[in-house]
Amino acid sequence: MGRQRGSASVASILLVLGMLGVVVVAVTLWPLVTAAGQERTAMRPATATVVESRPCGAQAAGDIVEVRIDGVLRQAPFDGCGHIPGQQLAVQVPADPAQDFVVRPAQASDSELGDLAQRAHWVLLTLAAVAGGGYGLMLRRS
Repeated sequence: MGRQRGSASVASILLVLGMLGVVVVAVTLWPLVTAAGQERTAMRPATATVVESRPCGAQAAGDIVEVRIDGVLRQAPFDGCGHIPGQQLAVQVPADPAQDFVVRPAQASDSELGDLAQRAHWVLLTLAAVAGGGYGLMLRRS
């Protein structure tokens, strides 16, 4: 009779772990599903020159840079701070810039594959931790 109670305990632990795994996967993938319907702005490479440097901090608005877009020199905020005025930066600008746009660092990536890979790493890490914890609980109860 003690054996049946122990196996019922293991079954309930496995059930809870399985449900937790499903919840973790759903929570992790939900932002990707909702973002899939949103339109991403196409970006193109450019070179920008820092015009005004702003200090980094909690309320940092970003440096102001000048960038040549379609032959026209325009000023825009840069998604970064603390650069030296006159410094040249490799950046990304919108392929079809509106009146107000933000210049981003060239290394910034919005690739969905990168987002998916990062989320998959977190899901697998979380599931491994939960599975390890569940296995430890099962061993302790044996």
